[in-house]
Amino acid sequence: MRTFSTATHALIDGVRYPDALKRLYRRDDVEEIEPLYLATRWSDLAEHGPIVVKLKRQGLLSEANDSQDNTLYRALSFINSQADTGQLSRHFRRFITFKGAAGQEQLLRFADPLVTRLWLESYAGALLPSLMGPITTWWVAHWSPNWREQRTFSWQAFQRSDDSSSGNARVVSNSAQAPDFLPMAHAQYDALEAVAHWQLKERLTDYFNEHARTAWHALPAQYRGQWLDAQLAQAKAWGANTHRQLAIWVDLSLHWGNDFSIASDGLYQHWREHAAGGAHLSAQEQLYAMDRWSRTPAADSVPSTSHHTVATQTPPINNEAAHG
Repeated sequence: MRTFSTATHALIDGVRYPDALKRLYRRDDVEEIEPLYLATRWSDLAEHGPIVVKLKRQGLLSEANDSQDNTLYRALSFINSQADTGQLSRHFRRFITFKGAAGQEQLLRFADPLVTRLWLESYAGALLPSLMGPITTWWVAHWSPNWREQRTFSWQAFQRSDDSSSGNARVVSNSAQAPDFLPMAHAQYDALEAVAHWQLKERLTDYFNEHARTAWHALPAQYRGQWLDAQLAQAKAWGANTHRQLAIWVDLSLHWGNDFSIASDGLYQHWREHAAGGAHLSAQEQLYAMDRWSRTPAADSVPSTSHHTVATQTPPINNEAAHG
């Protein structure tokens, strides 16, 4: 805990910390609770947005560090700053929205620790004063993903760089950025995409652990992350463009083999033989139709590489963005 001995504030993600305001006001080790969406056009979502609290004692720090159910350290990060809570909150409100690659304004889930870590890492260690402001050190949890068997976590410290000319800063000027917006460039946009990719892989892992455990655990643990990456890449090449479509593809791959779409005796060819007019559907419509057909008795004749019953439902995966 010596690492956190100088922490002055916590930044809490209201989505990851349900009933945030009720729970925080019941604590006697925090004070000056400041929901950052208040006094903005998102005030109705204040409890579900980022919340800054001042630490009176180290109770919250100890709970996050000792958390065994991995919920608390996934919901908050810690700050050292000489600024008061009001100054810190004003600085953080600059993070609420950013200009996307196409110039559109988007919300940034900067209080979600996974977003925080990958986003800050994208600056390659050169956290300029314009980004960190009054923050001296920002501690964010770094945990191993759920598709690995070894589950560990540690705390990663991000510190302000006072060298504004640092050549390591992976951010460039962007004409789409207004002065009040964060310095964002391709490295930062890529980091937010990596967050969405990580979250999708974790939700797929949770689904397979519950609904397809035998087939999922037949994959070597050290290979599962790469396998998910490969299947998601294949899905995108096919034309899948929503999280639901991507999840369907990966689910079909697990049940019918990695080559289900190209094998001469694979699921896709058998579906084509049974689906009148299927060839005229879009790639996305074919995917939905093939998924539905795979759950019917007609698909029983298709060779399957798995040794368990085909799942009876489509993975209920929806988009969970790091932004928006």
